[in-house]
Amino acid sequence: WSYDWQDLLGYWRDHERLMAHWKAVLPVGRVLEVSYEDLVGDLEAVSRQIVAHCNLEWDNGCLDFHTSPRPVRTASVTQVREPIYSRSIGRWKPFARQLTPIFGEFEGDREVADASL
Repeated sequence: WSYDWQDLLGYWRDHERLMAHWKAVLPVGRVLEVSYEDLVGDLEAVSRQIVAHCNLEWDNGCLDFHTSPRPVRTASVTQVREPIYSRSIGRWKPFARQLTPIFGEFEGDREVADASL
């Protein structure tokens, strides 16, 4: 699916429809949306917001997740073993020309359209 932008766009739209459904059927405030840029910008504040939203007690280990000795059996194993980083932010910009057709599909979505600037 990652080789065809129309498939990728379909997955994005499916995600948007699913999130709209849950926002419509669940009580207001039940769904917490977190921006990756916000998380990277202030890991502790956003992490505390997530933990509080889940009605859990804060644990400083939330900030040191990358030092946990527990086994990781996912494709993201190398990412889990390092602190949050910002180097992914804006990595799409060198491909802006190739992404133009996708951004054009989001004309009605201000958040996505703004990200393409």
